[in-house]
Amino acid sequence: MTKYLTEKEINQIIGEIVLDKSFRTMSQDSYNEQLIALKIAKLNPTELCYAAINMATVGFGNQKYGQFRLGEDIVNISNLLLKSGIKINNAKSAILKDDDITAQRLCRFYRHQIRKYIIDYNVDTYMYRKYSTRIAKFKHICFRGAEYLEGLSREEQEFLLETVANMDDKLGINVRDRVLRVFEAKNNYQILKPV
Repeated sequence: MTKYLTEKEINQIIGEIVLDKSFRTMSQDSYNEQLIALKIAKLNPTELCYAAINMATVGFGNQKYGQFRLGEDIVNISNLLLKSGIKINNAKSAILKDDDITAQRLCRFYRHQIRKYIIDYNVDTYMYRKYSTRIAKFKHICFRGAEYLEGLSREEQEFLLETVANMDDKLGINVRDRVLRVFEAKNNYQILKPV
C-alpha cells in the first residue's frame, strides 16, 4: 500500500472534480483604498498624514504611537487616532472591514507623502538606521508601507526585503512574508535568492 494515492485512485474514491467556470479565488486582503480615502476625507486628512509620516519614519509599536509637533502644539498620535476612529492596538488576527483604518493602513495610504517627506527632508527612518545596510540610494523607500509603492525596481524590492528580514530576525516578528506577498501580488516579483 502506497502512502499517496494517484490522481486516478483519488478520482475513483471521490469522483472527478470539474471546476465550475464561474469559480474565482478571493484575496484575503480586505483593504479598499477608495473607501479608506472617502473615510479619511471626512476626518482630518492633513493631521492623519502627519501622524502617518511620524509613525513610518520614527516607528511605532507596543501600544506606543508617539507624537509630532505642529507649530507650537504637540499632537499625541494615540489621541488623534482614537478621536478619528482609527483602530489601534488590534490583535494580529483581527478581522478588518474594507474601510477600517489602522496605524499600518494609514502608513500604507500615505505612502507617497511619506516618500516625498523622506526625500524633501533627507530623513533617515528608523528602518533605515536600525535594520538596513544603509545604501543611501534606497533611503526613500525604507519605511513602513513602502512595499505598496508603484514601480519599485527589482533592486529596491530586494533592499526592502533584506531590510524587513533583518528587522524580523532582530524583533522576532514576520513582516517579510507580508512584503513578499505584496510584491508577488503585483505580478512583478519572484525570489531568485533567499534573503
